[in-house]
Amino acid sequence: MNITVQNTVPATTRITLVGEMHDGTFAAEVMTETAVPYTPYWDNLLEQRIVYIQPDDEQLEAITTALNERRLTLDELQNYGSAEGGTSSIPV
Repeated sequence: MNITVQNTVPATTRITLVGEMHDGTFAAEVMTETAVPYTPYWDNLLEQRIVYIQPDDEQLEAITTALNERRLTLDELQNYGSAEGGTSSIPV
């Protein structure tokens, strides 16, 4: 199943910060690009990446679930999104 997610638009620059934890789980948070910390956002963080999408709460949950269930990888997720608007169809 695919979901259609709004990409980042230059006027708002809201992004999704996605983190993989040392225990293999994933977390995600939508925030402004300027709010992204230079330090780890979550405790027990292995890696965090920015994805230029603006999912709503339901879409964010679907994406996080797909990551946690290994139906979507962090590398695959980074293939989606844009800072120039539009939408992305993400397989979850």
